[in-house]
Amino acid sequence: MTTEHAKRAGRAIGLAAAFAGLMLGLVIASTSPQVTAAQKDGKKDAFPRPTDDQRNKDYALLGASQCKKCHSVNDRKAPGLDEYQDTMAFDFIRLSENIVWSAHDLHSTAFRSLLTSETAKGPNQKPNPTAQRMEDKLRKYKAPDYRVATDKDCLACHSSTRQPFSKEPPSAWKGGTLNNGVLDVKTSSFSSLEGVGCEMCHGHGKMYQTVHQESREDGSNPPAVKVVDWRSFPPAVKRDWGLTNLRDAATATQTCASCHIGNKSEGRFVTHDMFAAGHPPLPPLDLLAYTREQPRHWGFAHEMKYITDIAEKDEKNKTEQAFTLYHYRKGESSVARRFAESSLATLGATAVLGAQLADDAKAKNDGLDFAAFDCYSCHHNLKYPSERQDRGYVGRPGRPLYRPAAFALARLVLDHAAGMKGADLKTAVAELDAVELELADAFTTKTYGDADKVKASTAKLAKWSEDTRKKLESVRYTLEETKRLLEMVKAVASDEKKPVGDPEVAQLYTWAVETLYIDLQPKDKTDKKVEPEPLVAMRKALDGMIVTRLRPNAAFYYEQGVTGGIPGPTVESVDNRLKVRMETFNSFQGAPFRKVLGGIKLP
Repeated sequence: MTTEHAKRAGRAIGLAAAFAGLMLGLVIASTSPQVTAAQKDGKKDAFPRPTDDQRNKDYALLGASQCKKCHSVNDRKAPGLDEYQDTMAFDFIRLSENIVWSAHDLHSTAFRSLLTSETAKGPNQKPNPTAQRMEDKLRKYKAPDYRVATDKDCLACHSSTRQPFSKEPPSAWKGGTLNNGVLDVKTSSFSSLEGVGCEMCHGHGKMYQTVHQESREDGSNPPAVKVVDWRSFPPAVKRDWGLTNLRDAATATQTCASCHIGNKSEGRFVTHDMFAAGHPPLPPLDLLAYTREQPRHWGFAHEMKYITDIAEKDEKNKTEQAFTLYHYRKGESSVARRFAESSLATLGATAVLGAQLADDAKAKNDGLDFAAFDCYSCHHNLKYPSERQDRGYVGRPGRPLYRPAAFALARLVLDHAAGMKGADLKTAVAELDAVELELADAFTTKTYGDADKVKASTAKLAKWSEDTRKKLESVRYTLEETKRLLEMVKAVASDEKKPVGDPEVAQLYTWAVETLYIDLQPKDKTDKKVEPEPLVAMRKALDGMIVTRLRPNAAFYYEQGVTGGIPGPTVESVDNRLKVRMETFNSFQGAPFRKVLGGIKLP
């Protein structure tokens, strides 16, 4: 990833594009970090940091059109890629990220999901029936000319913010107007052209665009001919430049949770009003399952030779450089670690939102927004016997609680970790049970929750989740421990004495089985584009009972190539996808689910 290759890519697509790319590079290079360094206690920092002037400059949205100049390489043997070979770029990242994202990732067309018959005016734009129903219903409540596609509360998760929060906070956002189905750049705080683009996850790129590309000659570092210093920058320094450390499971989870759970301080939260008007319920967040179906356009640490080589040296020198920089250790499953840490981070993100909603309730002298409660507490079929009763009650029966799914997965992860070598987690499950009891009391003391108690208990839970997650860094997710974790998932999912009575918990257990089963496949003998037969059988047996796919009608591959496999986002019908998911969710039956999970043959 170098400035030189960006120029070559520009030449490949035409002289005009090359000139535009060169001029942009020159403008940004005028603030090159090579000539600046932070001063601390009179000593020069080992890593260059942006100056105050650089931080104060505009570092707004670049857009995928700039990112793809380097991140759209499909054939590593194609001519003109000398710079990538010299810097060992293919050993560090895939470089085909933009191809997979634009061809298959639903984020790329997130804005189109907001279009209705009155706003779908651009090329390749079609009305979304779900958005149409929401718009028609909300007009009676909001205004006759209300548009979903210009509502900043919708755009917050369905488009890209032009500026980071530090430059333009959510309180200053403007929905703007539309011109031929595209948001007007002069009136809107958002960009609709690329939906939820690269920088909504990775961070607005104008600050780090140049510094992360720069390479230098260094003959002392074979086999690389050139060195990219950016790769050795600590995550905190990269964050100072504006890059989000998505290699860290907790950071990645919090980034996804901003939309997929909600974060009021970031202007993102699906209210019960939106649900009532037709917005589909949000599935429980599982970082590994979500990114499988994204589909994943990046490589895990264990798949990148550049990182595994550092981990190899760490083992010999008894250092932790690979873990510090990339959250990876030799001999450890990066997938199992990511699964475990993200489960606790998801619980923490849920607690953070709960505290924010408690603040809102206190400010309005009202109860919590209904979206804070477990949907299944009210939206269920009255039947006997009842899976809803089977799952039991933490607090007072008959009053709606929080969604239980995040607790279930965190408890499972900690129950497993308590038995790991070097773990300081023997009391973790008991601690979680105690704080959950406090939260249950806060939710059920009053009909719609006691805001003061909810604020206190969720704040406590958020801190506990983060402190406990950090303790996982001392343990090792070896092959044996990954197997044991999978066995525990199977056991708890099929336990008849403590039956799973919640469809979201069942969904998370199913995804967990998939995640760990795939990870345990022989890395050198497995075709990653073919689903393992036991998982095919499990999914068929659960068809119509559990939501095993967020994209139910898509041909599924566990490792998506740049072509084929999962159909592009423009091929799928949003309305039909949601219809299948909700019908499946509402048909959950606990006993058959337990039988299927109990019968799966472990690798």
